[in-house]
Amino acid sequence: MIIVKMNETTVECSIAASELHEIGLTPEAVVNGAENTTSFFAQLNREVGAQLDYDPETEVMMMSKNMMMDGSVRIFAVKMSNEDIQKAADRIRGAAETILRTLTQEKVDEVKAKTGRDKGVALNEVITNVTDTINRIYGRDMEPPEAPADSQYSYQPLSEYARYMMEFDDLKAIARFAKVVQRLPIVDSSLYKHEGRFYLMAGLMSADESIIYDMRRAGVEYSEMLTVNAPEAMFIEEHGECIMDEDALVHLADLAK
Repeated sequence: MIIVKMNETTVECSIAASELHEIGLTPEAVVNGAENTTSFFAQLNREVGAQLDYDPETEVMMMSKNMMMDGSVRIFAVKMSNEDIQKAADRIRGAAETILRTLTQEKVDEVKAKTGRDKGVALNEVITNVTDTINRIYGRDMEPPEAPADSQYSYQPLSEYARYMMEFDDLKAIARFAKVVQRLPIVDSSLYKHEGRFYLMAGLMSADESIIYDMRRAGVEYSEMLTVNAPEAMFIEEHGECIMDEDALVHLADLAK
């Protein structure tokens, strides 16, 4: 594990997936704060606390965890004083007011009144505005110096079912991907084409961290882009050309034989 002190209040920690596996953990377990990561975070807290001269009686340690494209985990630890907490609370109140203004019933009615592509664009705009507001809750001083360039591959599963969308250049790449993941518990799959690009939709039904990791790793390796439960999938399904509407992975895996 590599620990770098960014400034007097922030430390960056990077740990490779292979290192985690050596101590019996997975990247997903660390990102999700699983029960078996307690001792790992206890040790990390001690090391980070020493770096930042952290006083647990008067200060709070906040951590943001990001799973990177190669399976490694990057953790930013930020020390907060009472003054920092007050500033964060003020920002949260301001963000909440902004969200309420963004999600007025009038705005929702405007989205519902639109048709075709305009409806998808308008909905995505609302979702983006709300997401951007939430991301700004803690302010620039609470954010890492640079956002991970491959952050589109980071995710935290919220339920056993997750809807994946992968973008591919050609059918050969999709066939190779399908061959790799065909034994995973994928309960539905379909293939679309939009503006010369192929988009594979796949519903994975599993809460097993190792299965989720295998799905994500294969998507990163074989596709140009991977998203999970993203609103962009709705746009592709509405405006793209449906090439295979069911069991797409089964048929595509046969192409790789």
